[in-house]
Amino acid sequence: MKNVAAIYARLSREDENKSYGNTESKSIENQIEILTEYAIEKGLTIYRVYSDDGFSGSNLERPQFSQLLCDMKKGVFDTLLVKDISRIGRSLFKVGNLIENIFPQNNIRVISVSDKYDSAQNCSDEIIVLKNFLNEYYLNEFKRKCKSARLHYAQTKHINYYPKFGYNYNDDGKEIIDNFSACIVKKIFNLIGNYNLTTTEVASILNSENIPTRSYYATKVLGLKPLQKNPAREWNSSKVWEIAKDYEYCGHSLNWIRHDANDRILIKNTHLAIISEDLFNKTQETLKKRSKKRIEHLGQIIIDRNSNRNLLYSKNNNNNSDYYLRNVNDKRRIYSIKEKSLKNVLYKDLINVIENYKNNKDQFYKILKERLFDGKIFDEKIAKEKLQTLNEEYVKLLENLFNKGISESAFSDKGRELLLEIKEQEKVINSQKDIKSKIIDFENKFTDLIKRLKDKPKDCLKLISLSINKVYIDKMTNKNHIDLIIVYKFKI
Repeated sequence: MKNVAAIYARLSREDENKSYGNTESKSIENQIEILTEYAIEKGLTIYRVYSDDGFSGSNLERPQFSQLLCDMKKGVFDTLLVKDISRIGRSLFKVGNLIENIFPQNNIRVISVSDKYDSAQNCSDEIIVLKNFLNEYYLNEFKRKCKSARLHYAQTKHINYYPKFGYNYNDDGKEIIDNFSACIVKKIFNLIGNYNLTTTEVASILNSENIPTRSYYATKVLGLKPLQKNPAREWNSSKVWEIAKDYEYCGHSLNWIRHDANDRILIKNTHLAIISEDLFNKTQETLKKRSKKRIEHLGQIIIDRNSNRNLLYSKNNNNNSDYYLRNVNDKRRIYSIKEKSLKNVLYKDLINVIENYKNNKDQFYKILKERLFDGKIFDEKIAKEKLQTLNEEYVKLLENLFNKGISESAFSDKGRELLLEIKEQEKVINSQKDIKSKIIDFENKFTDLIKRLKDKPKDCLKLISLSINKVYIDKMTNKNHIDLIIVYKFKI
């Protein structure tokens, strides 16, 4: 097989937001058109066109690119066509590894049209890798500026990209109260806050009165773009709960809500209120009183080994007994295990593990240090300073090349040496950082567990869930015993 090419194109949001001299060439369609014309001109047979739209270059885990790598290993093409190297990715070391190792090992010729790069010809690889180093820098800078802009926007304005149920936009794009849906919002808060109804009872009332749901009203009545494939036809408890917990109906903005709760930004009086602060507070008190106490159990970590499915948790209120069940098609029971018996077994095993750790703590850390750190003390600050120095040296070397202070041959030799050092240094920093984080996490978890053991908690469910990741149960239906495989979270 010769001259069979795969075309790869990619466009991400950072590309769409940047200003380019030739904006059209950055679109997916134009990339493909340019590469197709190039392939025809050079007599290359096109095997397939791969394209990822809306995926960042900092991450190589993209659907079409992953498929390209999979097809590459099958040997169905021998040439990769891209408009420029940054379409493959913007990470210096990931792209460098692909160009220098992965593609050559699979006999893939890489052609970057805009970069005038062809791996089959004598071309300086260092220039291409350096370009990706600069691409990565500008990508990180772009993300930093975007985050800063979003934070400033969240601190100063009411953010609502899609009208909340109870509101709509006028012809000028200004948010206004929608009278019909606003009445439904008031009804929900009134039923809960003043009449002490549960969210399930409220949902039942709304359904009995044929009141349209949020998504159905937005798409079918207001004609807005659907956020989900099929709008909901009936109300349920969770939909009512989401409205009843939304403080923005009091006329205030709660921005940055996808981040940590402590980082949420509250801006007072940014838009028209539908309900009063007093009614909102009454509603929250009712929700707090009427919400059922959640039953703590281990159903999420108990797995049947044969089917690889979680066992069902069941509580029998008549005889006050708890079980973990394995059913067939959720109908016929295969076996059940008493929750109390399983809990005691897991708790005893956990105590044995912790006691063993306490008795061998010094020896454990000695082995850990020898195996993971090679017995050396790692200073993260010094390592980062060294990496920064190496990068600065590489940039100076590039400047010398551009200013004709050194020859391309000298640049190639010295540049390759510096790139290898940069790669090795970053690899060390990342690996050591990961190991250091694991050890700290290991220590914290065991310290917490030992403290809890001293307190001798009556209910050990929380302690078990903090320590154990999975419990695989292997039980034969014709035997009375079970085999357990316990996987702990703190295992390194």
